[in-house]
Amino acid sequence: MSSTQTFKIASIPGDGIGTEITEAAIQVLDKLSAVDGSFKFDYTHFDWSSKAYKERGWYMPPDGMDQLQKHDAIYFGAVGWPGILDHAYCYVQAC
Repeated sequence: MSSTQTFKIASIPGDGIGTEITEAAIQVLDKLSAVDGSFKFDYTHFDWSSKAYKERGWYMPPDGMDQLQKHDAIYFGAVGWPGILDHAYCYVQAC
């Protein structure tokens, strides 16, 4: 009996084309896992987009890095929005 390995993926689609690319890539990854059969993906989707930022005033919550560390990989789309300064994207104070 063979086992199937599950990879935990944090998905952060972001904005604009990032959401389209992320959705298409997930479809490709799922097809690949279905054809191969020895692995699968478990996705956690995070809405850390500019639209959400404008609504709530933050991109990533204070425990965001802790949330991401629970995953094997992060699939990050694209983040950016007219009218939002670049420093708003920084989570760590070193930015």
